[in-house]
Amino acid sequence: MERGNILERRKTLSLRILLLVLAGIGSTLVAQTTDSSSWASVRGLTPGRPIEVINRQGTAIKGELAGVTSDSITVNVKHRTVALTRSEVSLVRVGSGKRRRYALIGAAIGAGAGLGVGVAGGQSLSNGGGGDLTNLQPAIVVGSAAAGALIGTFIGSVAGNRATTVYHAK
Repeated sequence: MERGNILERRKTLSLRILLLVLAGIGSTLVAQTTDSSSWASVRGLTPGRPIEVINRQGTAIKGELAGVTSDSITVNVKHRTVALTRSEVSLVRVGSGKRRRYALIGAAIGAGAGLGVGVAGGQSLSNGGGGDLTNLQPAIVVGSAAAGALIGTFIGSVAGNRATTVYHAK
């Protein structure tokens, strides 16, 4: 009877961790909204920041921001400098710069959730299998934790890789 309660607690904990991860991803996506109609937001960017500028023809220019004036933007792209006037710019995006951080957080949370699921699943299999699977319990726990870490890393890197639109010409 006591083992059933422990397994139920572990499953509940794993579900709570998963819900927290999903809530964190959702709040991150909602928090990335800015006023994209003002050139002042572009002027507030610091030089050296990774940036993507899309011109009126639809060509994407990716590189590091070199500078911004009231009527132009300059981007360093692979050992050359590209200058565009404000009237040529259709869209300016910046990356969040937090991809690695979110990937590590996702890996830690995923590993914890996978560990909980692995322990609960390993206990369940070893009890239900008549003891034949007791030797496999450590492998099940480690494999579940590793799978959870991989899934968490992927989800975290996707959440941290969101580009924010800073300017969109009307």
